[in-house]
Amino acid sequence: MIDVDTTADRCRFIVQGNQSMSWRANLWLAASLGVVVGGISLFMAAHGLWLVVPFAGLEIVLILGCLYLTLRRLSRKEVITVEGQAIRLEWGYTRAERQVELPRQWSRLHYACADSPFDCGELSVAANGQRYALGRCLNKQEKKRLHSQLQAALQGAPVAA
Repeated sequence: MIDVDTTADRCRFIVQGNQSMSWRANLWLAASLGVVVGGISLFMAAHGLWLVVPFAGLEIVLILGCLYLTLRRLSRKEVITVEGQAIRLEWGYTRAERQVELPRQWSRLHYACADSPFDCGELSVAANGQRYALGRCLNKQEKKRLHSQLQAALQGAPVAA
């Protein structure tokens, strides 16, 4: 997901993974799976297979852990700000945990994509001998769109949202 905010002297791109379900919806999913797994494990325990019950509980805890880690990874944001003679890159979850400022005139945008349906390409900006990956959570079409929008912003052209 790409959100573009443009003013007369600044262009800001906010890149974040697509969260198809909220944390509340994930809890409902885990609870419904817990009811099904719990019912099956209690039925099996009633027929003498009591060893299934702790593993059923462990399965639900594992599902909750995986859902949490997936939602946390999808909530990571990249903020790319092009203003004046600088490009500022910020990465983080709720605030900027890592920040880099690059000179606009020496920065080069690079996008490479193989002709494979499974490859979504690599988008990066390089300056001062360093290369920074952008849009890791985006698919091929979104990366192409971000590349063209960033290219336009770096050249000073108007950016289409």
